[in-house]
Amino acid sequence: MSNCRILAISVSALFAALAGCGDPAPEQSTPTTSAATPAKTPKGEALPKEMVAAVAAGKTSTAISVHFALASPPTVATPLPVQIAIVPHQPFTTVSVHFEGNDGLTMPMGESFGPVNDVSPEKPLSHQLILLPAKEGMFMVTAAVDTLSEEGNVVRIFSIPVVVGPAQPAEAPAPK
Repeated sequence: MSNCRILAISVSALFAALAGCGDPAPEQSTPTTSAATPAKTPKGEALPKEMVAAVAAGKTSTAISVHFALASPPTVATPLPVQIAIVPHQPFTTVSVHFEGNDGLTMPMGESFGPVNDVSPEKPLSHQLILLPAKEGMFMVTAAVDTLSEEGNVVRIFSIPVVVGPAQPAEAPAPK
């Protein structure tokens, strides 16, 4: 067998294995008609429309979710305010969050939030981060949400993607 054919078979096997990764297939349930299924309405207080959900590791967003909005397009060497909303979907005794950026994305303000005690469901908790991109590229801000409730102490991980563009040129002075 030639090396190219072995490589092609190996790559095909790798893609087939990766295709099997991910969430398991949804459980079979009895079919329902759209008339019998009520439309889902947003729970709790409404978030600003510019906020999007952070990516949850696993299925943790059923207990609590993290949403964010960037104040402007991320550019190199320009401070970037990020509005954060932590939305609990069940009561918690305490909630605290630690944010961490990777290489190339520093966080001069807002690295920690909380702890906040006696957290009610569907009441968003507001926080602000300031990010300072050092270089262009795709970066992740990781939010480790630490909750204490009847089920114990649970840390849930969320990711906030940040795509940083080149630094903006300084504006030319107005002609005299």
